[in-house]
Amino acid sequence: MTMNSAIKLDGSASASVDNQTNKSSGFRLQINEFAWVWIGTAVLFAISAIVAPGTVTKGALLAMLPFAGILAIVATGMTVVIQQRGLDMSVPGMVSLAGIVAAEVGFATGSFLVAIVATLAMAVVVGIINGLLTARVNITPLIATLAVNALLIGGVRAITGNSPVAVPESIQAFAKQNFLGMPSSLWLAVMFVVIVALITKLSIIGRRFVAVGVNPRTATATGIMTLRYQVGAYVLSAICFALGGILLAGYIGNASHTAGNDYLLPAIAAVVIGGTPFTGGKGSVVASGVAALFMAQLAQLVLALGAGPAMQLLVQSMAILLAVTIRVLPSLMSGK
Repeated sequence: MTMNSAIKLDGSASASVDNQTNKSSGFRLQINEFAWVWIGTAVLFAISAIVAPGTVTKGALLAMLPFAGILAIVATGMTVVIQQRGLDMSVPGMVSLAGIVAAEVGFATGSFLVAIVATLAMAVVVGIINGLLTARVNITPLIATLAVNALLIGGVRAITGNSPVAVPESIQAFAKQNFLGMPSSLWLAVMFVVIVALITKLSIIGRRFVAVGVNPRTATATGIMTLRYQVGAYVLSAICFALGGILLAGYIGNASHTAGNDYLLPAIAAVVIGGTPFTGGKGSVVASGVAALFMAQLAQLVLALGAGPAMQLLVQSMAILLAVTIRVLPSLMSGK
C-alpha cells in the first residue's frame, strides 16, 4: 500500500475528458482519511531532520524501530476492537503479564516455544473474558476491560512481588535479533498488519467482521453470528498485546508490573491518528501501524528536545486532537 493509492483527483467529468475539463472548471483534491497519517509521518521525519538531526541517524532509528514495531502490534489489536465499537483498556496488564508469564514458563521448562505458546494461550483466555463481558453480559467496554486490567495487574504483583523478573536468554535473542538489518519486532509488526489487513479487506470473514462493527443488529438479522466476531476481536487484541509484552520483555531483558503502562495511550493515539473512527466498522490497521511509527518518532523527538514525561503526555494528547481535527479536512476540500 502506498500513499498515492489513498490520494485521488476527482474531476467534474469522466477520465477521458479530464484534461479538457480541468482547464475550464479545475479539479478538487480528495485525500482519503487514512492517507493523512502517511503525510503527517513524512512531515514529522522532515521536521526531526531539521530541529533534531540526531533522531534520524541510523543508530537512532535502529534504536527506535523495535519500540515502533511493538507499538504497531499493540495498535493492531486496539484497532480491531475499536472497529467492533469497543475499547480494550487491559493493555497495561496484558503487556506486563505476558512478559512475566513468558519469563517464568521459559525458566521453568527451558523451552522458548512452550513459553510463547503458554503466554499466547493465556492471552486467548483473557480475550474471551473481555469479549464475553462486553458482548454477552453487556458491560460497557471501558468498565469491563478496566476491571480485567486490574485483575491482571494484581496477578502480576502477586507473582513478582513488585520486583522485575529476568527474561531467559532465548526470549532475549528472539526479541533482539535482526533480519535484513531490521529488528524482528518490526518484521513481526509488518506481518501482523498485512495479515489482518488482507483478512479484513479480502475475505468473507473480514467483510462480515466489518458488517458487525457497522451495525450489529443488522448483521444479526442477516444471519451473521455477531458474538463470534465481537469476542474474536478481543481475543485478537489480547494476542497482540501479549506478543508486544513478550517482545518488550525480551528486548529490555526483564519483565515488570509497570512494563505495559507506556502503551495504553500511545496505542489509542495510533488508532485515532491512523483515522479509525470509534463508530465501528470502518478502519485501517495499516494506517494504525504507520501511526505507531509516527508516535515512536514523536516520542524520540520530544525526548531529544529535553522534554519531561509531563510534556511528552501533553504532546501525545495534542497529536490526538490534531488528528481528530484534520479528519474533517477531506470533506471540507470536497465541498461536502
